[in-house]
Amino acid sequence: VTYLADLFLDKNKDYVVAEHQALLSASQCPFVTSLFPPLPEDASKSSKFSSIGARFK
Repeated sequence: VTYLADLFLDKNKDYVVAEHQALLSASQCPFVTSLFPPLPEDASKSSKFSSIGARFK
């Protein structure tokens, strides 16, 4: 299988619901918690929403 990363960030602008992030961050599974590391304090204040693609910038 070949994957292309062209326009990945443009195509993945779905926002992360804060409640979902909090729930998954509290998981007892280390893999799940590693998917949603805490954002820096200043990053969470600067944007109105956190997109999934923004985590890959």
